[in-house]
Amino acid sequence: MASFCLTVLASLAQGWSLISAGRALGALIDGTTPAALLASALLSGTASALAAAGARAVSLGSAAREEAALRRRVLAHLMGLGPARAARQRTGSTVSVLTDGAERVALYRQTFLAPTIAAGLAPALVLAELAIAVDPLPSTVLTLAVVGVPTLIIGFHRTLRSSSSGSRRSRARLSAEYLDAIQGLTTLTLARAARRTHERLCEAGEGNRRAVMRLLAGNQLVILVTDSLFSLFLISVAAVSAVARLGSGAIGVGDALAIVLTSFVLLEPLDHVGAFFYVGMGGQANQRVIRRILSSSDRSGAAALGGPRQADATGAREPAGQSGLSGAPGAGPSGAIRLREASAAWGRAEVLHGIDLEVAPGEHVAVVGPSGSGKSTLTALLKGDLLPSGGAVEVDGEALAPGSGAAEQERVRAASALVAQSTWLFSGTIASNLRLAAPSAGDDELWEALTIANLAEEVRGMPQGLATRVGERGLGLSGGQAQRVSLARAVLADRPVLLLDEPTSQVDLAGEAVIIEAIERVSKGRTVITVSHRAGALSGADRVITIEGGRLIATEPGARSGTGAAPEAGHGAGRGER
Repeated sequence: MASFCLTVLASLAQGWSLISAGRALGALIDGTTPAALLASALLSGTASALAAAGARAVSLGSAAREEAALRRRVLAHLMGLGPARAARQRTGSTVSVLTDGAERVALYRQTFLAPTIAAGLAPALVLAELAIAVDPLPSTVLTLAVVGVPTLIIGFHRTLRSSSSGSRRSRARLSAEYLDAIQGLTTLTLARAARRTHERLCEAGEGNRRAVMRLLAGNQLVILVTDSLFSLFLISVAAVSAVARLGSGAIGVGDALAIVLTSFVLLEPLDHVGAFFYVGMGGQANQRVIRRILSSSDRSGAAALGGPRQADATGAREPAGQSGLSGAPGAGPSGAIRLREASAAWGRAEVLHGIDLEVAPGEHVAVVGPSGSGKSTLTALLKGDLLPSGGAVEVDGEALAPGSGAAEQERVRAASALVAQSTWLFSGTIASNLRLAAPSAGDDELWEALTIANLAEEVRGMPQGLATRVGERGLGLSGGQAQRVSLARAVLADRPVLLLDEPTSQVDLAGEAVIIEAIERVSKGRTVITVSHRAGALSGADRVITIEGGRLIATEPGARSGTGAAPEAGHGAGRGER
């Protein structure tokens, strides 16, 4: 509102300044001294400049606040939806919306909308000012000439809307492709797919360039029509009207000059609209995307941040009522797991079909099967990242069904700690990475967790101990050390269920033995599900189940039961399997 009022005030002040300047020139031509008129023109011009500067400052300040608020709102909504629903949009596209998209929407709302509305109102007010102060007839003629402008602008906007939406989609697709390539850089290099990915990125970049050029071409067309055609037409109408009224003797030379000069005020808002047309189209396209995101609702009605997050290797919040680091779970349900006719799908492709499984509290169950059989999909169900497409899943007394919302999903996630095959460590110290699971944990608790994870002695041998710096994804640590940091975080999280997804896939046999010993310590008092294709990682299991084709086909006693042996690595599981 402040920006709108200041923009209108700037136009009125500028109009009066030009009227005064025109009359002053007329007075000079007539041989009189126009001191009062010159002073009026100067004061009005100063007021116009100050109002315009104030409008710009208010708009930019409001845009910055709106951008930050919009990012927080969209991010909070996505977090509230939970991973199963939020993951429907590609991460790269989401990043694009939260960065470039939020900025464009904020600029559109705060620096485009108010000036555009003012641009439609200011000419009418300036023409009314001209009619009262100079002559109503030229004002009426100019009003008729100005009426066609909004229709012209709206028509071009509708014509070019598709190019704006296409440009936004191209930017989002390119962002998603780049993020996917960066995240999978190591895998792409090992699989010798880097060149193919490079070609795909080049193709996406060229598509984005073409989309941007189409948008800019449309923008230039709007500016051409506005400046070259309408501006010339409006000035010509003003000049002809002024000469006609001057010739008839209705007005003097000063008033005729005032009419011609005032026509430039009528053009200034149109120039403003043309200059911000790119902002307007880009802002509306991104606003539609953000509205679609915000309109996607959680069926349970929970769409706000809140509740405990999953305690996993990527960082978890400290659970309420944490009961220490002895390896036993905290107070509460005992960690039982039940699946009843549970099915799961990624998109439209169903991966798991009618799984029935019951895991007793404290039991260690190993899951094996060929690549693509559904082992990792089962893990995603148990950790709450994927909603079942049929049946029901119950973890530690918390149930998930196809219609479950983010609140139920968060409670299931809060019941388990995940140690994945790719350990997520962040740039910082070993202590800061451990405290992702328990922010208030003291050094003694960190050392106890490291002891349980079989890593304390190695960290003590480092020059800076807990303050030792590590790079992103564990740079500076061996694969086995990084995995045991993840196990220590699981200890600090202190959840009744421990999910191990290929915990030894990144280490050699010596490192595997150390990690297996650590897993034995961490598993005490917890329900454990281990997914692995390496026999060593399954040696401590009470039971081994086999999944093939998305179905549970066999259950055998594990090595720890004393009645069977863990299967060999024949059931291979590739990275990235579902």
